[in-house]
Amino acid sequence: MVIEAIQKRRSMRMYKTDAVSEDVINEIIKAGQFAPTAHGTGAVEFLVITDAKMKKDIFDIVGQDYVTEAPVLIIPVATDATVLPVQDISVATQNMLLQATDLGLGSVWKHVVPEWAGKIKEMLSIPEGYHVINMVPIGLPNDPDVIEHADDDFKIEKIHREKW
Repeated sequence: MVIEAIQKRRSMRMYKTDAVSEDVINEIIKAGQFAPTAHGTGAVEFLVITDAKMKKDIFDIVGQDYVTEAPVLIIPVATDATVLPVQDISVATQNMLLQATDLGLGSVWKHVVPEWAGKIKEMLSIPEGYHVINMVPIGLPNDPDVIEHADDDFKIEKIHREKW
């Protein structure tokens, strides 16, 4: 059930060095590709980074160690074919985060602020007309302190009906 992956999914910023296979990477990206997009454009594409030097160059821009420590970075990008690039990338990313969890991997949404996006796009030769708002580091989790969500975390009082 999807709720099981949702309960297990936590932001992971510590990874083992074990490689992630191409088949697993493709399964994660498949989940991203199957996400809905505005007007059905399918305007999200994915850039996979596994090269240590490339990850170090990205670290030099974003400044977080887990970018270099994760065996894989997936950068979802949206083309100008969509009218809602942030939403399309967000839905694709959530699907990938859940699929990574279901496959026993850790992941995290790493935001990319606008001033970093231009540098990242230039460095990775991402064409004009493509939008970058985040990246997804992925790998085997290496944080024993991460605790899954429990049913007690569900707060019924945060649901409002008809009016606030």
